[in-house]
Amino acid sequence: MRASWRIWDTRSRMRIEDRALALRRVAFRDTSWIVTLLTPGHGVVAAVARAARRGGRDGARGALSGFHRLEVEIRARAPDGLGTLTQVAIDRPRNGLPFRAAASAAGQLLIEAVLRGEMPADPGGGALFFCLDGALEALEAEVEPLRVVAGTVNRLVGLFGHGWRVGDCVGCGGRSGLQFFSVRRGGAVCGGCGAPYAGRLPRVSAGVLQAMADRSWPPELTALSRAEQVMLYQLGMAGLTRIVARSLSADLPFRRLAGVDERGV
Repeated sequence: MRASWRIWDTRSRMRIEDRALALRRVAFRDTSWIVTLLTPGHGVVAAVARAARRGGRDGARGALSGFHRLEVEIRARAPDGLGTLTQVAIDRPRNGLPFRAAASAAGQLLIEAVLRGEMPADPGGGALFFCLDGALEALEAEVEPLRVVAGTVNRLVGLFGHGWRVGDCVGCGGRSGLQFFSVRRGGAVCGGCGAPYAGRLPRVSAGVLQAMADRSWPPELTALSRAEQVMLYQLGMAGLTRIVARSLSADLPFRRLAGVDERGV
């Protein structure tokens, strides 16, 4: 795939050519969609996919309806105007993912989280795109959905500018005896500071704290037990809920399909 780029042609029209993931489709007029796309080079962009609801040019309906990684071309009259999706092709098909219930629910949850969150300036060159694309690729490869989502939601918390404080206690600053976690304060709590609130603060293991501190992608969570993966997922979702100021609608279906305690943390 050629590098992301945009140019102005001789008629003062803008053209974007990039990889993309389809985040949302909204019906527009009788046969078209307005699609929201996540790209590595240009962030989140919206464009009109003309006639896509009745098939579109070169199978646009199918390409935009799944979890596929796409190659797109968008043309617009101005940088801040709504463009037109002039070309779309599947770069990496993901045909198996939609037919596995838990994996499909996981993909929908992560896409909703990206849509609802607000990412600050991205100095990492498309970090949000590669995070979501990597998670969808893992789900297509039949990696356990809970493991994929637990790692990804915590990665998203960091990308949205709200990284966890896990190296010391958010109460006293001590670096030893970290046993609890406070989502409201965004960090670990030592046994001494957390003891008066032990009925309200979730207990966390050293493995969970290490996973929350890990900024690598993809995250390696094979050392965590299922219970630890559940805790990591619950803490990540609680953090995302605080960031977007609302619950994610795909959270409950995923919890049920993945067998995660619906009570949360």
